[in-house]
Amino acid sequence: MTFFSLFSILLNILLILIILIRSPNEQSLQENLIPFKLFESSRRAETSIDKLLQILTILYFTIAICYVIGSYF
Repeated sequence: MTFFSLFSILLNILLILIILIRSPNEQSLQENLIPFKLFESSRRAETSIDKLLQILTILYFTIAICYVIGSYF
């Protein structure tokens, strides 16, 4: 298993978990994150998770492009 394959699997799992935590309902977001005490408020948690989702999505598509380019050549 190559580094890209392992990284891709870990990235996919992390992306799915973050999406499951981030729900459109702010109340459920608070309920999910209260036991962990990760953020000061639900608003701050929401913005941090949104930024993390953007970064992970960009990484996901970058790895996908690398796979396509690698399989083409």
